[in-house]
Amino acid sequence: MNLPNWLSFLLLTLVISIPLYVSLLRFKLTDEDKTGLERAVRQMMWAPGIAAFAIISYKQLGFEFINFGPGKFPLLLIGALLLPIAMEFLLIFAAIRFNLGRIDGGIFGIKDGWIYLSPSVRLVFGHDKQTTFKFIMNLISTVGVAAAFSLVFSLSEEFGWRGFLQNLIIDRFTLTWGLVLSGLAWGFWYAPAVLRGYRFPDYPKLGAFVFMPVYTVSAGIVIGWLYWLSGSIWVPAIFNASLKVTSIISEVALGEAGKSRRVRIVWLWLWAVLAGLALTIWYAGL
Repeated sequence: MNLPNWLSFLLLTLVISIPLYVSLLRFKLTDEDKTGLERAVRQMMWAPGIAAFAIISYKQLGFEFINFGPGKFPLLLIGALLLPIAMEFLLIFAAIRFNLGRIDGGIFGIKDGWIYLSPSVRLVFGHDKQTTFKFIMNLISTVGVAAAFSLVFSLSEEFGWRGFLQNLIIDRFTLTWGLVLSGLAWGFWYAPAVLRGYRFPDYPKLGAFVFMPVYTVSAGIVIGWLYWLSGSIWVPAIFNASLKVTSIISEVALGEAGKSRRVRIVWLWLWAVLAGLALTIWYAGL
C-alpha cells in the first residue's frame, strides 16, 4: 500500500511513540516530582524527527527542502526566543487586569524602583535586588540558556511537524485546514502525557482533549508562519524550545491562580488571537 507521505509520517510517529506512551503509565497525577514526567516528554519529542528522517531516507526525498541555515531573516531567530516570553507577560497583565490573579508577593516585588525576587527564583544573574533592565536581561538570558539545553529535542520535534509535515499537509488540505489538522494531530499526540499530569495536572482530561489541542493549533499556526517567513528550521526549533521553558513564568508569577482554568482560558484566547493575526498576514503574503 502506497500511503501519502503525510499519512505515513503520522502513522510512523504514532508507532514510535507507543513504547513511550506505555512508559508514562508509571507516573501518577499526585506525583509532586515532575522531573521524570518532563524527561519522558523530552524523549517523546524525538519521535516526529525520527519518523520524518526515516521516510525521507527510505523514499530518497532528499533534505534540501529543510533549511538548516539562518534563513531569510536571521533576526527572527531572536524573535523566536522572545515572543513566548512576551506572551507570558501579556498573560500576567491580562490576569491582573481582569482580576483573575495577582503577582505572588513572596516571589516578586517592587520597592523604590528595585525588583526583589525570592531565593527560589533561579536566574542566571542571581535573585538579588536589581533594576528593571537587569531583571529583563536576567530573564531573557535565563530563558536562552534553558532553551539551549532543550533545543536538540525541539529541533527533532519541529523537523517532523514543521520541516516535513507542514508543506505536505497544506498542499493536501489547503493552508487553513492543513494547519488546523496538523495542530490537532500535534495536540492529541501529547494526550497520553497530559493525562498523566503534563501541563494541566489539575484537570488532565480537559487539558488533554480541549486545552492542549486548542493551544497546539494556535501555536502551530504561529510556528508555521514563522517557518514559512524565515525558511529556516531553526526558527520553529528555537520557538518551540522557548515555549517549553517560558510556560512556567505565569504559573510562578501568579501562584496557584496561574494554573487555574480561568487564567488558562485567557492564555488560550491570547494564543488564538496571535494565530489569527499570523494567518491573516500569511494569506496576505506579507
